[in-house]
This record gives sequence, C-alpha cells and structure tokens, in this order.
Amino acid sequence: MKKTVLILILFIGLNAFAQNNVKILYHEDVMTDKEYIYTNESLLSLDGKKVGFIVKPSLEMKNEAFVYTGIIVESVGIGTCLEKDDLTILFEDSTKITLKSYSKFNCKGISKFDLSDTELNKLTKRIKAVRFLNGRSFEELTIVLEKEEDKTFFIDVKRAIDKQVYEVVDEM
Repeated sequence: MKKTVLILILFIGLNAFAQNNVKILYHEDVMTDKEYIYTNESLLSLDGKKVGFIVKPSLEMKNEAFVYTGIIVESVGIGTCLEKDDLTILFEDSTKITLKSYSKFNCKGISKFDLSDTELNKLTKRIKAVRFLNGRSFEELTIVLEKEEDKTFFIDVKRAIDKQVYEVVDEM
C-alpha cells in the first residue's frame, strides 16, 4: 500500500511539473491576408529597466502543421543598431549553442536566427543562461535564469508545437 501511495504521489508531482502555459496563437490579418503564428509566452531577459532582450520562437505553417523555423530576439539598450548578432544559450549540462543572425542591418532592435536540426534538438534541455551580443557595437548582455519557467522555455514551446493545438486570435 505504501508503494502505491508513493507512486501515486510521484506521478501527480511529475504530471503537475510537466504542465506549462505556452500556447500557440494563430491570427489571420483580413486586410493583408497574412497569417501570423506565435506563442503567448517569451523568454524575457532584463538588466534593470532600460536594457534587455526578449527571445521568441519563430513559427510557421508547413504541410498543415506548425513548425519551429528559428528564433527572434528583440533587444533594447544593447547598442543602437544591429547586424551580425550572436545568441548563445548555455544549458544546465554545460553544453551550449551559439547562433548567428541572418537579419540585415537594422535599428529596430530585431535579430533573426535560423535553427539547424541539431540546434533544435538541443533546445529540449534546461537553460542556465542566455547571452545576446550586438555584432555591430559588440555590446552584450548575459542573463542567468532564475525562474523555473524560464529554464524550461524552449521545452515548453516544443511541447506546444508537438500538440499541434492553437487558439485563434481575432484582432482587427
């Protein structure tokens, strides 16, 4: 009986831990006929109130399924214009990936990164820290993650994609 109760407690605990709040949202702009696919959550990395960056998955529809196509970083206060930026993700097991942006020179604070299959597979590990490097000014910001939901952000996004469930957002 004690083993049954212990197994039940472990199962409930693991099941509660595995739940996440990341959802895929879908929006079709009726004015432009463009489709937008995004998540309701992002990885927010701040150093004070005026410097930081947001990491978001880049998603699109392929063969009637959502797929991960890359990562978008929106930065503020890490240089004024961006070009040839780096995003380094350090995982808790001490492995890391460094992505190089493919986006053109811009002063909007937006960097886009492609993901190879190997890099995509690595995103299923817990994150320890994230660094964004402005390739134009060489200013950088490294954030060590403290919150559990931040450490599992990419895992939670992958779970949401694997479910292939989305909510329609009807914005006009």
